[in-house]
Amino acid sequence: MDSLATALRNVSGDQLRAILKRDKSFTFRLSEMDRDTMERAAKAMELSVAEYILRLHYHAFEALKAEGIVE
Repeated sequence: MDSLATALRNVSGDQLRAILKRDKSFTFRLSEMDRDTMERAAKAMELSVAEYILRLHYHAFEALKAEGIVE
């Protein structure tokens, strides 16, 4: 929770609402094996598959920002 509080320290209310608003969907195809392993990993972390994928995305995006690859 401390790292979450630190990460959100400089986030405006409007930005936070935009982050929390989940009104879009994303559909993609994957192999049965990938689906099964994603489901198992998400379950082990007590997350939905969607939340698991989003957290992976947030982590990857922050790593890319740190490397200066994206802004």
